[in-house]
Amino acid sequence: MILDGAKKVVWEKGFAGATTREIVREVGCAERPLYVPFADRIALFLALLRQSLPPMTEPLRELEYLAGRGTVRRNLEKVVGGALAFMREVVPLVASLFAEPELLRAHREELRLRNEGPHLSMMAVENYIRAEQRLGRIERRVNPKAVYALLYGACLHRIFISHFLGQPIGPSDEVFIKQTVATLVHGLRPLDGGHHRIEK
Repeated sequence: MILDGAKKVVWEKGFAGATTREIVREVGCAERPLYVPFADRIALFLALLRQSLPPMTEPLRELEYLAGRGTVRRNLEKVVGGALAFMREVVPLVASLFAEPELLRAHREELRLRNEGPHLSMMAVENYIRAEQRLGRIERRVNPKAVYALLYGACLHRIFISHFLGQPIGPSDEVFIKQTVATLVHGLRPLDGGHHRIEK
């Protein structure tokens, strides 16, 4: 309840405006209990970021076991769906990091201590692409890092522009996911006559 209320305040007023008083007003509790689970305001903010991780990390964990199973297209659609859900929650929060140097340093240190961060999602996607390349379902000359950058870059652009304009852009998430992955998949197909492998 505290995290949900704090997230709403940060979304509406930014981190600088997310004072204890504002969060208390939103949550409807006394100020003293607000920080009981958290060392300070920075710890509260970091907890908000961690709360948003599951929609992205669960599909990435599955990737380890999906090489050679299902279709490459469907497997990557799950990844993009998770990335969209995560970024929709996190982009407004992360934007505050760049306006608060102390918060940014604390966040970097938190990631370092926990060995967490974007490099893990990048590694999961790259490992999956390499595994599919070894199985012949993805063209061997494809750069795994580029696949990650194209998929996550497309998600970030969609979410950032939507937040910036204050309204959704383009098609529904479902259509966006299918169109984005389908477009990328054309470039992933093996060139040795095995173009069907990416779909089967």
